[in-house]
Amino acid sequence: MKARKSLVALGLWLALCGVASAKTWKVNLKDAEISALVSEVAEITGKNFIVDPRVKGNITVISSKPLSADQVYDLFLGVLSVNGFAAVPSGNAIKLVPDVNAKQNAVPFDMRQKLKGEALVTRIIMLENTSANELVPVLRPLLPQFAHLAAINGANALVISDHANNIAEIEELVRSLDTGEGDELEVIALKEVRADDVMSMLDTLTSTSASKDMRGSRLRVLADNRGNRLLVKGDARARKRIREIVAQLDKPAAERLSGVRVFRLKHASAKQTADVLKNLATGDSSSRSSTPTGGAATQASSASTASGGVSIIADEAQNALVVRADPSLMRELEQVILQLDQRRSQVLIQAAIVEVSGENADQLGVQWAFGDPSKGVGLINFSNAGTSIASVAAAAAKNDPTLAGSPAGALIGIGKSETNSNGDRTFYGALIQALNTISNANLLSTPSIMTLDNQEAKIVVGQNVPFITGSTTSGTGGTSNPFTTIERQDVGITLKVVPHIGEGGAVRLEVEQEVSSVVPSVSGVNSADLITNKRSIKTTILADDGQTIVLGGLIQDDSKLSVSEVPLLGKVPVLGYLFRSKSNSKTKRNLLVFLQPQILRDSESALAISTGKYNLTRGLQLQVGARGELMHLPESINQVYQGSAPAKP
Repeated sequence: MKARKSLVALGLWLALCGVASAKTWKVNLKDAEISALVSEVAEITGKNFIVDPRVKGNITVISSKPLSADQVYDLFLGVLSVNGFAAVPSGNAIKLVPDVNAKQNAVPFDMRQKLKGEALVTRIIMLENTSANELVPVLRPLLPQFAHLAAINGANALVISDHANNIAEIEELVRSLDTGEGDELEVIALKEVRADDVMSMLDTLTSTSASKDMRGSRLRVLADNRGNRLLVKGDARARKRIREIVAQLDKPAAERLSGVRVFRLKHASAKQTADVLKNLATGDSSSRSSTPTGGAATQASSASTASGGVSIIADEAQNALVVRADPSLMRELEQVILQLDQRRSQVLIQAAIVEVSGENADQLGVQWAFGDPSKGVGLINFSNAGTSIASVAAAAAKNDPTLAGSPAGALIGIGKSETNSNGDRTFYGALIQALNTISNANLLSTPSIMTLDNQEAKIVVGQNVPFITGSTTSGTGGTSNPFTTIERQDVGITLKVVPHIGEGGAVRLEVEQEVSSVVPSVSGVNSADLITNKRSIKTTILADDGQTIVLGGLIQDDSKLSVSEVPLLGKVPVLGYLFRSKSNSKTKRNLLVFLQPQILRDSESALAISTGKYNLTRGLQLQVGARGELMHLPESINQVYQGSAPAKP
């Protein structure tokens, strides 16, 4: 059966042609056993083969040209090498063994370099200027695993066992490196670029006038593509120059060129960070406030371009920075961005506005009226005596009690009215009024607001009151087009603060606090005549974390004494009280503003504060149901955002 297979294989890939003196063969073999190829090569070349049992497998060989016996043997060695086998001459026979075991057999010494191709041989390469030990670590990665490489120190030579064609390449490399006395060999490993690309750039560099120092020195540079490294042979000065050049070239593409990078910010604002980087790149030392100017955030990207080829674009929609810069500047900008993009602490500012006021007023007066309404009326009227006797007299004359108004306090009226036969009416009377007023008021407001470190925050609790600023009743050309211009202003409690967290937990606060109110107007007075009370504080303070500090205050003590009397009559002892009116009032007002900052450095502390505030509100039970009954708020603040209904009481 094996003989038949051999004959069939031979019929497939051996064809005898030519004259009897010069035989040639064509090789065309597909998926045949390697043992069949060994048998036929032995028959063609007349060589004896000793086949290791591990040498087996199927092979495929295609040849379009006729080959001589020597060429068939070279082809046979190539087939063995491709399949991991080696042919080792041993006496009158040739051993066919796996190439990993080839060096354990006696590899023939080829001193005259007669053997070529895939023949396994041993050769000695003598060195003149380079140490053999120095070349061993350079050459070993270039040899296959089964090859042998050793240095002979005494003879300064290399012993290599490998295929003849591989040894020829190694020997050419060694001769290129073994040049110049005193030169040393250096290996430069590459990480980011290919060795042949660096060689192309070095070839271009050495052809320019800028590399005269390298051309004038003994220098040899070879590229090892398999190990992606450079072999540099030359003096110390030349090798140092090559190292510097390679260090500039062996960088990622984004750093070798003026690259573009996108930095996605986690905490900082892209627009504000872009402004800082632009000033840094241009050398502009002007300061910039971190407080936004207000208004809705725009989704459009803002760009800023600095000098020196630096371009910085802020994409506010994605809160990202697009930076284009030279490699050295790009690294600096990256470090700055990393330091700016840090989570900022928050500050909870709680204010307390305490106002205590009290008033004590006494009024005592006597007013007179007499006369004939048809001829004339005489009055002794005092404005500080409460109700005017003039209004009482008008009410009596017209018999209309509503004209007298609603007097306050104790009021005693004494008088008489008569009508004569002519129908004329005469009257006289006195009005005695006494009033004591005591009023006390306590006001406590506790606005609070949370903001980021170095970020302005503002809270307004009050009303937006309209104030008339102008009006017109007629237009030009006689046309009537009346209109009124109104300006609305906030009236109430306003707190504006900018916190700055310092070392050790101290907080510097820039505070603007205002408390305003509208004075109750007299009936008939329009908004153009509105009067507002305003108390404001603008200051900068320093407080520790959690410390309560007073911003300032107002202690007001007003005393007012008003005496109105009829000249001469008012001075008469005892009787003078009948022609005198006296008003005495004392007002005290104390206003103090307190502030307490609390630093929140993480999400846990912020959640604790939010939960505490909610629990305080829940304790007050502020939510009222549709029927008016008092309802309970959800037990947890998280349930508010989950749409849970309030629990029943």
